[in-house]
Amino acid sequence: MSILASFTASAIDQHNLQIETNFKPQLKIEDIASAVQQDGTLNEVYPNLERQPLSVQVQDPKQIKAQLQLGQLNTAQTLTTSTTTSTPAQRSGCPNLDLNNAVYTAFTAQGQIQCYSVDVTTATKIEGVMVNIPANVDYNLFLFKLEDDNSLTPLDVSNQANAVNEQVFYKVDPGAYILAAESTQWAAADNAIMGWFSHPDFDANESNDKLSQATVLSPIATVQGNIDNQNDLDFFTYQTAANQSQVKLNFSASNQFILEIWGGSSWLQAPNNQLVNLNTTGNSTVVLRARANPTSQPPVSAQYAFTLSNPDAGVKISNTRVWNNENLTNLLSPSLLEAHNKLGMSGTVVDAAGAAVPFAQVVLAAVSHQGQNLGAQGLVADSQGQFSTTIDLIDCAGVDTVNRRNRSYRGTPTNPEMWWDITYQFAQYLFILQDSGGTNQYVFNHNFAHICKERITKTCYWQRDYINGGEEYKCF
Repeated sequence: MSILASFTASAIDQHNLQIETNFKPQLKIEDIASAVQQDGTLNEVYPNLERQPLSVQVQDPKQIKAQLQLGQLNTAQTLTTSTTTSTPAQRSGCPNLDLNNAVYTAFTAQGQIQCYSVDVTTATKIEGVMVNIPANVDYNLFLFKLEDDNSLTPLDVSNQANAVNEQVFYKVDPGAYILAAESTQWAAADNAIMGWFSHPDFDANESNDKLSQATVLSPIATVQGNIDNQNDLDFFTYQTAANQSQVKLNFSASNQFILEIWGGSSWLQAPNNQLVNLNTTGNSTVVLRARANPTSQPPVSAQYAFTLSNPDAGVKISNTRVWNNENLTNLLSPSLLEAHNKLGMSGTVVDAAGAAVPFAQVVLAAVSHQGQNLGAQGLVADSQGQFSTTIDLIDCAGVDTVNRRNRSYRGTPTNPEMWWDITYQFAQYLFILQDSGGTNQYVFNHNFAHICKERITKTCYWQRDYINGGEEYKCF
């Protein structure tokens, strides 16, 4: 029986295979030092975020031309002023207030409206704010686009009940825009501050500055972004699959960035540059937000990145490769991999659609045809779903020994013919994909020769006979 036929005849039972491996410890979000567990809800000991002070000079409303009201602030309203010769202020009746400016605002009666307009010439993210709202009143804040036909398209609204601050955000193209505030409950003589700001260095996910604008992530998501101003908050939501019990997260950023996860009653800070396991339930929403470290504000050019994955979405391992760089004879069979103490293995975990699955759990192993564990290593795929490592193989006594001649014929003293005794055993290497509970989901195995010992038994070469002429064949 040939060597390859022997491999086929003695295949191991991969369905009942048990491989003992020790995975490197993985950080659980519950184990972070700043977290405490109370009644099944994660809580974080962290001060409440406060908005940084406005870095503009606040104007007195008397310095601004008296504005006209916008009626009921609805999209059906159309103003009749011509767009070809008039400014946004003339078309809307809302006085001009350039971006990066603010004004004191007060209402004398419930139902009053105050508004300001601006002509934006380059794409930017507008942040509209109303801060220092007096107690016992309720003011709402609106951001509109003034269309060419003078109709109003609502872009964002902030209408928290009895809030101290209201904020609106929108990433805008060049055009005319209106910021409006309305007193919906009572009025106060005390001034609030109303203004808007331009943040032109926004990332591709903006505007996602509040939960209602959160960027919805795909089941396998890699996100890159920046913090475009000192108060920027980037919100994200991740929907788990019906049977998903774990989310794996890696936040790649300097300490100038912070990523937080909503734990049910407060925000929990994730570690930077470390893989984290988030235990979850199916069909639930994970909420995250990225922000600046208040003690070390990042420049707008600095980037953060994070990857979230359902590690159980993988269904197979593709692009597998196995190699050995040891100095072996490779004389058993041209198509058979040989290995003694080292076996290199790599591959990519993919889902049913063929997309890479980051952070999936993989076991790489080698097993003899007698069922002996020759070596194994548990690892986690990287953010691209890829892995590559070398597993160590134990020494072996061997099952079979063959004598093979090397591929040198008519050997010379410097390149002789050699006969080797090769002691080996049949084995298989295995790529095993596991779910987060450690159950095998996919197994791929293939044959190789585990070399126990190689020994030269004879060396021969041809040498010219200068005394008698011709050549002589010498063996040792």
